[in-house]
Amino acid sequence: MLDETHITTIAACSTALAVIMCIAILLSFYKNGRAGERWWLFLPFGLAVPSSILLTWPDLLPGGWGLQLGWLGLTLTYGGAWTAARVTLGRPARPLVVLLPCLAALLFNTTIGMETAWPELRMLPRILLFGLFNALAAREFWRPADHQPQSATTLRWIFTTFAVIDLARTPLAVVLPAPFGSSETQLWSIALFNFAVVLEGLLLGVFLTALRRELIAARHLRLAMVDPLTGVGNRRALDAAITRLEAEPPAQNGGMTAVAMFDIDRFKLVNDELGHPFGDLVIAGAAHVAGELFGNAQVYRTGGEEFVVLYRAATMPAALQQAEKLRKAFADRSHRDKTHSRRCTISVGVALARPGLDAKALLASADEALYAAKRGGRNRTIIAGMGTPVAVAPATVPAGAEHVRPVYRRRARRAALRS
Repeated sequence: MLDETHITTIAACSTALAVIMCIAILLSFYKNGRAGERWWLFLPFGLAVPSSILLTWPDLLPGGWGLQLGWLGLTLTYGGAWTAARVTLGRPARPLVVLLPCLAALLFNTTIGMETAWPELRMLPRILLFGLFNALAAREFWRPADHQPQSATTLRWIFTTFAVIDLARTPLAVVLPAPFGSSETQLWSIALFNFAVVLEGLLLGVFLTALRRELIAARHLRLAMVDPLTGVGNRRALDAAITRLEAEPPAQNGGMTAVAMFDIDRFKLVNDELGHPFGDLVIAGAAHVAGELFGNAQVYRTGGEEFVVLYRAATMPAALQQAEKLRKAFADRSHRDKTHSRRCTISVGVALARPGLDAKALLASADEALYAAKRGGRNRTIIAGMGTPVAVAPATVPAGAEHVRPVYRRRARRAALRS
């Protein structure tokens, strides 16, 4: 005969562990994140405690409602775990998608699954929902994502494993002992069920917390790499891109690496005549145009009104053509605010990677081509090789500007060219 004391002891231990986990998760989540996000993440652990209490001491509520509401709470806990996964990954919560099937399962068990009807079916909807919620949570982590944190990969396999186990045992619910099924409760089934629930909760608590911290760290890193005005990469992001470029074998380049460095022409006049807010509007417009043509991930604001674009080009004419598209697109753009409207132009210097030319030298070559474009009359693109312009658009560089002597950039010279 089954010892009820043993069942209560096992269930009480699981309840105590659920309380400890709940407190630990609450303290961990309280320090970071928005209030609404924190509560969604706390939801599955918060629901687990009253559910465990009602399942351990069902006589707390009359008429069998202790067990019914305990199972409802446990089913909602699995749905809450799916919700926590969605919210952690930045996706919206779907409370009705969780609540409605759980209420349907409760209705099923208070009618069809009653002792006076077909009690052998009462565990079917519960176990099925356990498996489905685990499968939905696993699906969140199986979605394609760039640079997925390691903890996300671990959570994917945790949810997948438990989903497979739950869905595989669903057809056996009519013959397995409670709480796995509807047959007579066994001591081993109580112990194994509680162990599985606590194990999944513990794993989810640990790795969801780790995932949140990894995502917050990644978000901070991205913010440190993004220019706040334009949304494109900043100088730090460009340095990181250059480091990757230098480490990349030439055979993997997929064509020549090209650098387009461009600068807004006579930008100081724009600021002086229309004010700095309008100047910011023009800078943001330049980033938007470059981002549309090359993708934001390839565009970097290196300071003031100067930008760098890293891109691939099959040939030198192709590199020039892409840079010219940028120059023309920006020249065609009208920058407007409530009171002013102005068209601006850019000068572009392009350099292509060559054997023996490292990434820093490539940038220096593009920089020299940019200054040649400035000296040549602005609103033009010069493509350079080893610091010497080899192609010019839309006009020919005036005499004296065909050969550019490598020099270091000086602030006074920059100001003179922008005026």
